[in-house]
Amino acid sequence: MRRSLLLVALCALGAAPLAAQNTDIEALSGLQFNFGNPGARSLGMGGAFLGLADDASAAEANPAGLAILRKPEVSLEARNYEEAQVFTTSGTYPNVVRTPFTHYSDRVVVSFASAVYPIRNKFTLGLYYHEPLKNAGGGTVFPTFNQNTGKLETKTPNFYLPTAGGGPISEAACIALRQTTHNPAACLEYRVDPFISALDVRQRTYGISGAWQVLPTLSIGANVRYQTFKEGAFTFRFDPNTFDAKNVTVQATARTNGTDVQLTQEHDVTFGLGFKWAPSDKFSVGGVVKQGPKFSAPTFFAGSQTNGEFVQVADTTFHDPDIAGLGLSFRPIPTLTIDADADYVKYSNLVDDFVSVTADVSDLNHPFVAKNVTELHVGAEYFFAVKVPFAIRAGYWHDPAHSVTWNGPITRADYVAEALLYPKTADQNHYSIGGGFAWPKFQIDFAYDTSKYYKVGSLSMVTRF
Repeated sequence: MRRSLLLVALCALGAAPLAAQNTDIEALSGLQFNFGNPGARSLGMGGAFLGLADDASAAEANPAGLAILRKPEVSLEARNYEEAQVFTTSGTYPNVVRTPFTHYSDRVVVSFASAVYPIRNKFTLGLYYHEPLKNAGGGTVFPTFNQNTGKLETKTPNFYLPTAGGGPISEAACIALRQTTHNPAACLEYRVDPFISALDVRQRTYGISGAWQVLPTLSIGANVRYQTFKEGAFTFRFDPNTFDAKNVTVQATARTNGTDVQLTQEHDVTFGLGFKWAPSDKFSVGGVVKQGPKFSAPTFFAGSQTNGEFVQVADTTFHDPDIAGLGLSFRPIPTLTIDADADYVKYSNLVDDFVSVTADVSDLNHPFVAKNVTELHVGAEYFFAVKVPFAIRAGYWHDPAHSVTWNGPITRADYVAEALLYPKTADQNHYSIGGGFAWPKFQIDFAYDTSKYYKVGSLSMVTRF
């Protein structure tokens, strides 16, 4: 049995959150994307907006909210974020070290734009563009050496398995087993091949929204979304002894001519529905359901086994999770609004038809899992009624761990390998602040959201005609 194990790990890409994980290559391990409602105003209130939904960003967030608008509006937003991709970089299972590598959205263009036009006080139409995901980055897992002596200081992640069977044991227990059995092969060390990963992914939405004021207190809305997706996730592996290039695995919206992988663009059409009930000026309730798109993103492999040519090894599908949300908005005094949302995100979509290109999981029941979660968002907005009214905002939301994790046994080398790169992750707590200035026909807002592994800033404006 080989001393070094070729490890490939699993992908998580997420939304309103969104995430998608559908094949186990390293470049997609440790990612946990989140996709909130567009607009700096919503971001400043912790993403709570479903019950309020009273500006042009409602075209995506909750289309029923468009019915409240009585004048044409145009909205623009620029958003930038950084996210940490976390790799298992060293240590012996289960006591491993995980290191964050920063990814950037690298946005220099508008991430959201909408135009809304009311028709006869009962119908409102909206056209919008939304870029919920633009992420580029990478990371490395390599041993470290002393710069002066060249001595190995830190190995890539490793583990020890008895050849007689059973789960991983400590290095000390492995040494003891070899000594008591007088057999050096009674327990073997397995080590992750060093690798370099790179990821470039982008998703765009072009939508049409409509709202109908059914009753004075009730509106309903819907949107149709044409969504495009382009992804390239590359993992280059190296020989752990010579550090020569070994092979490469790619998951991508792509085609191959044998020697190269050429990125292409996938697309899907999805639908969303929403409602908003406002029995008084002080209280409103809103809700949405959103269908997650599916994109074809096959997996390719090239190495000595394929004479250096890329061969498609799996048909994989990038499936954004379906979402259902309910929100409340309460205005105890004219200048203060308090919002709260609960969003149910079906992250189990991420492992629908999951394909492992490393471990043989054909006889296992749900070896990779992604939990369906409920995100809780709360926020508040206070307007100061001065010559140029301005608002301050603050919010909080709880982001339950939703990355894909290994749920299978750890009795074989390839199973432990998956457990190393797809361990259970922790919940995150997000805190946001924001503000804005409002004139009769123009409004500008700004906000910042931060958590342990995710930070986002936003600047948006609304013009009314």
